Formats: sequence, structure tokens, C-alpha cells
Amino acid sequence: MKIDKTLIFLVFISVLMATGVYLFANGFGIISANKKIDFGVFSMIIPHDWEKIKYKGIDSYVGGITNGTDSLTFDYGWYSYDFSDEDGENQLFATDTINGKIALLTKPKEVGNGTIGIYIEKAYKENRFNLIGQNIADENQIFYIFKSLKFKDSDTAVNSKNIEFSNKITAYSGRSLFYTNCAACHQKNKNMIGPAFASIDAVEFKKWILDSTNLVKTDTTKWGINYHRKAFGKLITENEIEKLIEYSKSK
Repeated sequence: MKIDKTLIFLVFISVLMATGVYLFANGFGIISANKKIDFGVFSMIIPHDWEKIKYKGIDSYVGGITNGTDSLTFDYGWYSYDFSDEDGENQLFATDTINGKIALLTKPKEVGNGTIGIYIEKAYKENRFNLIGQNIADENQIFYIFKSLKFKDSDTAVNSKNIEFSNKITAYSGRSLFYTNCAACHQKNKNMIGPAFASIDAVEFKKWILDSTNLVKTDTTKWGINYHRKAFGKLITENEIEKLIEYSKSK
């Protein structure tokens, strides 16, 4: 009797997932089994040899994870550090969407020599969040942890495909917001799936996303007002829409 090794492997993976065990993988295959850790308002998947760290916070919820050598600490509240003091000469920055949350990420230019972290300005119910480590050599493992972050209102269907780092912090600039949320269907100066972004009327654009009274009776297009309001109405704020409009009109 011929045994289908692929089928056995898939069954094995399904059993692990059903029991709360997850797998991290790199380009060479599986690294190790991992586990989901629940912190109440958010959760993350961590390597099996990492454990929770408990801290006592004064005005925010703080804690972390460690494997005894490397550690990540988090701060969830109003005053979470946003990487604004990081040195652009030594650090790289990127904007990404992780499970529906726009996030700023940083890593050192020299691997293992600096700050590696994630900052989410709109984490959950007006609170901010960061998760930060120092001088960690295994960046791939840390970014897998970052990408596994889920808050109570996270949308697991909304994620960026690629993380592109630069030496400038542009987490919530109009350009970064455009490439994070709009570039899949729009180009700035030319029609694609959707119209050129520069041609969008600013007033109508704001009404499309924010004004629930500005409803059209018929939305015959697959990617019209109803789609945009449902996809972005709760994700993008009015201030961020202003930044998008400013970017659309820039040279």
C-alpha cells in the first residue's frame, strides 16, 4: 500500500493547529513548534521555548516574552514609545498592515545591534501598543511574532504582502498610507483597477469613507462606495484621510 506523505504531513499540521500548537517556517523548512499566548486584549504566537514575562505597570499594561537569552517587552496604553527617538543612521523603518492594524516597524541596519520593534498607534480602544527587543540576531523569528499579533478587533484578512524598510520614519505619512492601503488597486497618476489617485475629488473622497448620510441608492460597481466604506471606514481616521488627500495632490 502506497502512503501519501503529503497527506500525512497535512494531517499532522491540522492536529497541531487544533491543539494550539503552531509552526514557524523559513526558506529551508520548519524551525520548531510554537504556541499561542493570550494577553487578554491581544495575543501572539511565540516559539515553544519562550515564556511570558510579567511586569507591574504604572499607567499602562506592560509585560513581555523571553527565551532566557533574547526578550521582547510590550507597553499597551496611551504613552507607548513610537520610535521617534531612534537614530535614522543606525535604524531602518517600515510601515506594514498586520491583521488590519497599521504598524510601524524598526530594525537595526546591522543585524543584532540595535532596536527591533513594532508600534501600533491604533491598537484597541484608543490605546497604543509597542513590542520591542534589543540586539536580537534572529530577526526572522521576531518578525513572525510581530505578524502573529492579534487584538480583539483585528481583521486577519487585511495584511501587507511585503515589508519595505528605509531610513526614514513614515508610519502615518500620506505616501505610506497610500502604499499600505490603496496601491493594490490605484496608482497615483494613472488609472489601474481603480482611477488615478490624483484625480479623486477630496470632498467626495471624505464623504465616501466617513459620512454615513452620503449613501447612494445604487452601488452597481463591485469596487464602489460600499466596498471602500466597509474596507476602510473603521481602519482609516479623518486625519489620515487628510494625509492621503495631501499626498494625492503632491508633485
